[in-house]
Amino acid sequence: MKIIHRYIKSDSELNTIKNIKEILNSFSIKYKYEEDTSSEIPSFKYFIEFYLYEDHRDFLIIKSKLRGIITEQYIGIEYEKNDFQNADWFIMSTGQYQYPQPEDNYLDLTFDTSNHCEICGIGKIQNNPFRLKNLPKQRRNQLWGLHWEFESLFIRNEAKRIIEKEKINGIEFSKTVLHKKNVPIDGFYQLHINKTLRSGFKNYNSKMITCKLNNEEQCNNDNKLEYCGKIKYHHPIAGGYLFQREIFKEKFDLALTYEYFGSGGNANRLIVCSKNFKNIIEKNKL
Repeated sequence: MKIIHRYIKSDSELNTIKNIKEILNSFSIKYKYEEDTSSEIPSFKYFIEFYLYEDHRDFLIIKSKLRGIITEQYIGIEYEKNDFQNADWFIMSTGQYQYPQPEDNYLDLTFDTSNHCEICGIGKIQNNPFRLKNLPKQRRNQLWGLHWEFESLFIRNEAKRIIEKEKINGIEFSKTVLHKKNVPIDGFYQLHINKTLRSGFKNYNSKMITCKLNNEEQCNNDNKLEYCGKIKYHHPIAGGYLFQREIFKEKFDLALTYEYFGSGGNANRLIVCSKNFKNIIEKNKL
């Protein structure tokens, strides 16, 4: 596992980009450089993008030389082959291809919101099918997701058939609905995960966020609102998600975390899958 820093900069002045290139060249750091002097937007004339790894022997020196010229846009993790081989559990996510419908009122049509907090996003319970604007067009995508609802997982017929054949337990399937026609979508299902892990997340590299006035994000400034007091976490930027090993002792292939993750009014649980489930997905090229 490597911690990676991503840098991007566009500028109207070539000298700024030249300074960055000189620093990177002196340490043999690869970069992507483009220029478009005809651009109508001056600040987009010169563009550079590159990555720095924390295990580079001159990482701190390079970082100090770049300070004041360019700032990192992203810090993340690059996993290596042996990380995947040695892991027993994985976080599962999908691409997001549509917004749940109707966009201005889908929560009330899809969830029981009697215990839902609009401020932090925790507490809604699904009690109706998700509604889609269009038929899913990504024919090759057997696994599918929606914007805003990152813990909801959708699958096509082929994936459903394989998962049922492999006897993955603790799950259910339901149809989704084409919103304006109000009819179920053939061959397209939501996969419901019934297993929830016990609490066990260790936020050594994450920020705990409380739904309260003037919270840790320095928001929630309206003292007229009623805050629920529930807790969620920011997604870790570097170092991965750390959980107590004992919460994985039960036999399962798919589960949702007890903890919620997100910022502002967004809150979702993580989908956790076993190595067995990951192997099924990869073996069948899903």
